[in-house]
Amino acid sequence: PKYMVSFLRDDIYDEDEILIDEAPKIYEDGGSLDMIRDRALMFLDKYNEENPSKKMELVLFEDALKHMLRINRLIEMPRGSGLLVGVGGSGKQSLTRLAAYISKAMCFQITLTKQYNRSSLLDDIRILYKSAGHKR
Repeated sequence: PKYMVSFLRDDIYDEDEILIDEAPKIYEDGGSLDMIRDRALMFLDKYNEENPSKKMELVLFEDALKHMLRINRLIEMPRGSGLLVGVGGSGKQSLTRLAAYISKAMCFQITLTKQYNRSSLLDDIRILYKSAGHKR
């Protein structure tokens, strides 16, 4: 089977490690799952370096890697959305967080508490609307 991905190319940096140009998002043949796994693990290591408080220890076995590729494809699509359904602890949040990091997308999560109410939901939606309206 062919696995098409858009995260094989690297960002371009100058000799002082300053970002010159972001990697182009070209949807291309990713090769074997082992090659894609190596690339995904490289992104996972970068994520863990940049976010030590939210460090993820993931084992990207074949099914997990395929699911991460699907989630990544959803995030990359214009107006892409998805509903992830499954038992707790199956890796939905972690794979989504990794896919969002690879796509350079913002990850937002509502934290439910006993005091969470309608106004809290409206505040969260207001934050999302403001972040969606800003250019990055």
